[in-house]
Amino acid sequence: MELDKSKHTVLSFSGIYPELGLPFMEGEPFVDCSDIGGTVCYCDPESESAILSRISERRTESLHWIDSGDYHYISALWLSRITSPFDLLVFDHHPDMQEPAFGGILSCGGWVRTSLERYPLLRNVLIAGINPSLEGECEGFGERVKVLNKDFLAGKDHSVVASSLPSDGLPLYISIDKDVLSADDARTDWDQGNMVLPFLLEALSDIFALRKVIGADICGEI
Repeated sequence: MELDKSKHTVLSFSGIYPELGLPFMEGEPFVDCSDIGGTVCYCDPESESAILSRISERRTESLHWIDSGDYHYISALWLSRITSPFDLLVFDHHPDMQEPAFGGILSCGGWVRTSLERYPLLRNVLIAGINPSLEGECEGFGERVKVLNKDFLAGKDHSVVASSLPSDGLPLYISIDKDVLSADDARTDWDQGNMVLPFLLEALSDIFALRKVIGADICGEI
């Protein structure tokens, strides 16, 4: 079966993707961003504009590969292009809800918070798999943010993720940082959680059966 490359967008900052040799990591889906400065962990306004320009003709309704966890803030740029109310599901060992450190500059550690503050069409967020010690970062948004930490999920069936989604039935954008997985299932540049790959895949299967998914991304390359 021929791969539909239109369902993938590959944003390469570190140069890791060409080394992987996967069929959708070259040609039309590939967007080389390695020449854009000011992008590692933080994204200054000029770089943000440059990245948005390069993805302006790419489909939001596809699977986006966004390099290492240092660039997870790219998720926020995809969210900025959604034009109707939606919810966000994040699988991550970190909530990415830190307060801005440098005058509101977009960051890998705070992009979820920034998205909640910037985009009124983003109604609710569910974050699954985080370190329990980081839950305090998620305070201040009331019922708009729900957390399933890694200790809670360790004793649960995969269906708990889908059953914990907001009850509004809105379309869903999914963002996955591979550091949510155990070191046996992935190798990343950040400290990792304990989720096993079958749990993640089965949870995603449940979610796709229940909700309209309007885009997704994956980061966490090493």
